[in-house]
Amino acid sequence: MESILKNEKERIPKNLQSDQGKEFYNTTFQDLMRRYNINHYSTYSVKKAAIAERVILTLKSKIYRYFTLFATHKWINKLQEITKNYNTTIHRTTGRKPTEINASNQGDITAYDHLKIVDKNRKKFKVGDFVRISKEKMLFEKGYTHNWSTEIFKISKINLTNPVTFLLEDKEGQPIKRAFYIWELSKTQYPDVYLVEKVIRRKGTKLFVKWLGLPDNQNSWIEMKDIT
Repeated sequence: MESILKNEKERIPKNLQSDQGKEFYNTTFQDLMRRYNINHYSTYSVKKAAIAERVILTLKSKIYRYFTLFATHKWINKLQEITKNYNTTIHRTTGRKPTEINASNQGDITAYDHLKIVDKNRKKFKVGDFVRISKEKMLFEKGYTHNWSTEIFKISKINLTNPVTFLLEDKEGQPIKRAFYIWELSKTQYPDVYLVEKVIRRKGTKLFVKWLGLPDNQNSWIEMKDIT
């Protein structure tokens, strides 16, 4: 990493997003971030590096086109060429090639294109909105399973990062220890009806129940007559 930063003196990032791997969260790497004044952070999301994953998706699409055009699946020896093609192609959001963006003009990009996207995404939700969280499907999970959490959360803060991220809290006001992307949230109304997953124990006319989609610390006593 240090060799990359030394060779790219005019293109040193201000922010660096990564997953929570030990290769990033160690004394040596963190010292490097401080020396180059880079803000290193993680979103604590299943999609650990959305920006990098989006670039990888673009590169994959270019590789697949290469497969089709040349009727081959050998791509390692062409990866640098394909990457160069990406870096010299005009980006539809910025209107510029990635190789044309540097420390001297990045402010122009931030001032217009980036803020326009941030504002659009920020307006979809506001602080205080109730939302459900996207449930990550496993590779072989059936398509008809629920896509969204049963538990409902409230947006407590909007981070004007790129992409925009949202901080949430549960119905008890406890913060959730990660940020969420816009595509991981679905706006909803606070429910009037709760579903009982199972009855844990009984005591006279009272039932101690676990609520569907809620964590165990939300288990509670209810009157039997309140179940409909």
